[in-house]
Amino acid sequence: MKIKSLFTKAFWLGLVCISLVAVTIFRLTPSFAVSTTTTPTAQLSTTSTIIAQYNSDSERSGERTLYQRLGGYNAIAAVIDDTAQNVINDPLIGRYFVGLSTNSGQRLRQFLIDQFCQAAGGPCIYTGRTMKLSHSGMGGGLTNSEFDAFANGVALALDKNGVKQRAKNEVLAFVESLRSQIVER
Repeated sequence: MKIKSLFTKAFWLGLVCISLVAVTIFRLTPSFAVSTTTTPTAQLSTTSTIIAQYNSDSERSGERTLYQRLGGYNAIAAVIDDTAQNVINDPLIGRYFVGLSTNSGQRLRQFLIDQFCQAAGGPCIYTGRTMKLSHSGMGGGLTNSEFDAFANGVALALDKNGVKQRAKNEVLAFVESLRSQIVER
């Protein structure tokens, strides 16, 4: 009797796991990737949409996606880690990260990896808040100079990791596409 009950529970648990995997696979379509980071109206033509379209065209033509050209997940994670060091050490924006707990820092790191991975056409899904919501009210509102400092931190990290100019330009175009959602003053 216990074996039959255990088998039934294992069967249902397996079915639930298979269902979750199926849902995850269907969420990896480019239209889903774009819809989680953009607003329904004004942001439909952002660079992330252009990158997603480019990646779709690249796959059809046999050309490697931005995600692949960057070196995949681990390479993107390395760029994010180096970006974090650049940003934390930047005198203009480093102050925003003072007092961040270890857990909060790890969570922010994962959100950034997922966001950049998804924008590059990788298998990640960004589940964080919108850029506007995430950055609203920080220090009275973020400035263009502060945004430029972040973008510069990304550029330096891309250089440090040997990212080729074409891929670097595409990543920086994605970063730039977020400016209007982040800068408040």
